[in-house]
Amino acid sequence: MKWYFASRMRHKESIEKIINFLKSQDQQVVYEWSKLGSLKPYNENSNKSSLVAKEIGDALKNVDIFILVADEAGTDMFIELGIVIGRWLDNNKTKIYAVGKFNDRSLMHFHPAIKQVDKLSDVFSIECPELLTQEGAALLTSFDPM
Repeated sequence: MKWYFASRMRHKESIEKIINFLKSQDQQVVYEWSKLGSLKPYNENSNKSSLVAKEIGDALKNVDIFILVADEAGTDMFIELGIVIGRWLDNNKTKIYAVGKFNDRSLMHFHPAIKQVDKLSDVFSIECPELLTQEGAALLTSFDPM
């Protein structure tokens, strides 16, 4: 499966651990924004920001499972969510999850394409329970997006 995680930068290290775990299980992550570093202020890094925005948009065309780690703040993750909902409207195949305490923060969290779940392990239970090995379960349990 091809995965994408949309999140605030404050979850970067946890997202990287989950990505590494998925890759060790022969899963694919379509874009690893967590390895970019900061591009802020965007207007002072406009060329690189433009390139990254295009790369992320292109990567979202090929995602099977999109996970929005919901947060009480943040903006870019909602743009990514909009892109992937558009993809869902085209083919109805992308599985989209809003995860965490703030999974009902936005009107778009209630779009019919989105499943709201409390924990990341809920997504794995639904989509790939075979990855909930001892290692996988411990990793997902330690990630608390609250």
